[in-house]
Amino acid sequence: MYKPEKILHGAPNARDIGGIETTDGRVLRKNRLIRSGMLARLTDADVNYLKAAGLNTVVDFRTSAERIQKPDRVIEGVSYIVCPMMEDKTDGITRDKPETADEEAKRTVAMAQRLMSRTGRDGRAQMRSLYPVLVTLEHSVQHYRKFFEILLAHEEGALLYHCTMGKDRVGVATALILSALGVSRDTIVTDYMITKERCAPGTKILIENCRRYTDDESVLDFIACLDTVQPDFIGAAFDTIEREHGGMDSFLSNELALDDEKLERLKKLYLE
Repeated sequence: MYKPEKILHGAPNARDIGGIETTDGRVLRKNRLIRSGMLARLTDADVNYLKAAGLNTVVDFRTSAERIQKPDRVIEGVSYIVCPMMEDKTDGITRDKPETADEEAKRTVAMAQRLMSRTGRDGRAQMRSLYPVLVTLEHSVQHYRKFFEILLAHEEGALLYHCTMGKDRVGVATALILSALGVSRDTIVTDYMITKERCAPGTKILIENCRRYTDDESVLDFIACLDTVQPDFIGAAFDTIEREHGGMDSFLSNELALDDEKLERLKKLYLE
């Protein structure tokens, strides 16, 4: 049974998705695909772990602003590929992570207040509205297509893909990978929801820091929603794919250019 361990101290939401089972009884290979949040805080022990795992490629889904604010810790011998899933800034998904916790809290409160003034006070509705963007916006679809081209060319070693928290852009990417490999939707959602537990300690600290800038509980609740995951968030992406693209198989084929030959190659590369 898939029970991923915490592998990186400096990136608590990182996990090897090896071990996940497909509907036909096959299993994803270990040390091939690692999903993660940002790598700016990797420890020396984290770097040693990734080297031992055979990491040779990192794919960064973040915007230029995010990369400048929190650059990846560079590991010698690893190739870094930029593949931004959103245009330069999208409130609620892309995050400019300031250098200090105080600056982060101040900016987060301002962002939440700005979003609430435009879209209402329901943080869950805000997140549900963001996921469909990732599977309909041409920029996003184009870059997920590029990501699969990278996966198809990655013949050996480990590949790590990440955004800032490893939950939204990475969550959709993982759902697409696992769908292409033949994993059930229930299993995909189970992996996705691991993020809720992994990110909870950081969210708690963020909320405590944000209290210095607002005593409005609705704002704090809104921030907490933006900083977590729920099944209906990723469900909004699945539902949009069904409604707008005719289902996952059609989306993979028509939007991500994954024909039968490429799907078989993905399975050969990443399943055992």
